[in-house]
Amino acid sequence: MMKKIGLSAIIATTAAFSLQANAADPLTEIKPIDAEWQYNGSEPDYVVDVPSFTVPATGVIDYIDSVIPLEFGEDKWVKAVQFIPGDKRVLHHLLSYVVADDAGGREGMLDETVNDPRREFLEGYAPGKEYATSYPDNTGIFVPEGSALRMSIHYTSFGQETVDSTRVGLWFFDKAEEPDFEYHTYSVATPMNQIEIPAGDFEHEAAASHVFEKDIVLHGFRAHMHYRGKSMSARVVYPDNTVEEIINIPNYNFAWQPTYQTDEPMVLPAGSRVVVEGLFDNSEYNLGVPDPTVNAMGGLQSWEEMFIGYFSYHDYVPE
Repeated sequence: MMKKIGLSAIIATTAAFSLQANAADPLTEIKPIDAEWQYNGSEPDYVVDVPSFTVPATGVIDYIDSVIPLEFGEDKWVKAVQFIPGDKRVLHHLLSYVVADDAGGREGMLDETVNDPRREFLEGYAPGKEYATSYPDNTGIFVPEGSALRMSIHYTSFGQETVDSTRVGLWFFDKAEEPDFEYHTYSVATPMNQIEIPAGDFEHEAAASHVFEKDIVLHGFRAHMHYRGKSMSARVVYPDNTVEEIINIPNYNFAWQPTYQTDEPMVLPAGSRVVVEGLFDNSEYNLGVPDPTVNAMGGLQSWEEMFIGYFSYHDYVPE
């Protein structure tokens, strides 16, 4: 039997629908969660304010190349760094480098797949990186006097215009505690113009390698692919041809890109080859694929692809 609805219920329902129709767009009421500095319970020694950028509601946004002088007046060693996005809904990722604050430090494209000797990788921000990054004991990032912080910043729109004002916090070593080793990061990658993933390919293989010409101590690894990334692993082939696994990430997640730290540092003698291998899924079974009916090409934007393994280390000095 159909239930009768009284007049008062009809009036209430009509009012509710009217209120809903005239209500503000709920997206405009969502605010990003306020973040705090997360290193040793202390405020940074120095905060870099990244120039504000208005992110439009729609459209493709070219990478922002920002160079900010670091006016310390003296050499510094960085022991920890943290990025606090102004609006994490639009800050897709950023990479930061220490460069000379001159024409040489500003010229050239910041290509994530190229290791340019004119710059030293500081750290990056990516989804899932909520806390400060500290460097291993007795290591740090050296910032000579007259340096600048150069950043490659990737914004993505999400349907609402907003302004991002990201901050970078730096913690320094005291003069009496300065470390003995500079911490470096080297990207082992497939050049973007060499990436092409066939339409519908469920397990497209990718690989890249590099030979370290000096003895190093390996401390960390970070995998980077885009929406089609399925898995990535890294191993080392020592000069005597023995092989050791470094890391295996069987279920790569674009929304979670931390820097993995080794349980114990690995000494890689000169002549060691590191090999990065992975799989892409460009099929209909991967819900992140924009269009599984077309080949995927390498490129900067998320609907394109990258294949990079970042190795973090310092030089090895026998005791």
